Amino acid sequence: MSELDELYQEVILDHNRSPRNYRAMANANRKAQGYNPLCGDHVTVYLNLEEGVIKDISLKDPAALFPRLPRR
Repeated sequence: MSELDELYQEVILDHNRSPRNYRAMANANRKAQGYNPLCGDHVTVYLNLEEGVIKDISLKDPAALFPRLPRR
């Protein structure tokens, strides 16, 4: 496995153990929903945008992006 592959795997496992920005954002002023018909995953992305600058971003149901793996 290459160093890049190892780093990618480490990052994915770290996000699985300690998810970041996994929440529905109450003060979001932008929201987008997506659906993958191939696997059935749904995802909602929330964004707080102020004067063209992203102040906060979050998502709900990141299973579409990061499959839940057993914790060790």
